[in-house]
Amino acid sequence: MNAQRQIPWPREGKSLSHGDLTVGYAAPVENLETECVLPFSIIALQQNSFIAETELGSRKQQRIKVNAGDFGYIPKGVWQKTRAKKSGGYLYLVFDDTLRERCEQELGIVDPLYNPIDATSLERGPQYTALMNDFLGSDGLGGRMRSEALASLLICEILNFRGAAHENVRIGLGKSKIARITEYVDEHTEEQLSLATLAQIAGVSVFHFARMFKIDTGMTPHKFVLHHRVKKAREMLEMGDKAVAEIAYDVGFSSQSHMISSFKRYVGTSPGRYRKIIQK
Repeated sequence: MNAQRQIPWPREGKSLSHGDLTVGYAAPVENLETECVLPFSIIALQQNSFIAETELGSRKQQRIKVNAGDFGYIPKGVWQKTRAKKSGGYLYLVFDDTLRERCEQELGIVDPLYNPIDATSLERGPQYTALMNDFLGSDGLGGRMRSEALASLLICEILNFRGAAHENVRIGLGKSKIARITEYVDEHTEEQLSLATLAQIAGVSVFHFARMFKIDTGMTPHKFVLHHRVKKAREMLEMGDKAVAEIAYDVGFSSQSHMISSFKRYVGTSPGRYRKIIQK
């Protein structure tokens, strides 16, 4: 899937592709009027409340109020038409059949996600608004690992809404698997690590991996990787005078600004200031 593919709604913002998943942000639009059939599946997580007139698939036109924190799912190939005096901004996750089928297989779903579910049906709230704001406030729209985790979370919510059952994970991965994952992360910190790769090393599904990993480590996989990148950045700052931008690239941050913001969050000061202090 190409990050440059234009979603056929008037929009501005940004998007990034992570293989079979693209995550992006669409800004609010005045006098929105669209009619399209999407060539991919999409989950949209709403940032603002607004009123719209919609037609979705075979459903008749309806006037709906969409609230901040709501999200909906529209599968590939479904016709839709939307009108709104002003639409809300939204975070979107665009994916093809490969990701959808993998999710369904891992959860043992035999009834594929062919039917759309509008945002008002799911009626989610503050926790998803917080998730969106966290994504939009981070460099690179959260990165590959967080994007995959969010997609898995929202697809699980949609499957739960349809009454699908899946195992409630209450156990961790164990010390040996955590050790293997830690070793892999240390050796591949500079790469754009994926949730799927780490789950494969652990021998569990992507859906279960993040929850099992947190039971053992107290952290999400994304935060765990960030900690390791910051740790390596600290070591490189202490060892020499390589530019911060080069260090950011060497340890796997998407940009210098991403490294600086993460470094401040975990260390309490900027990389430049840290270097000055430890080299006195």
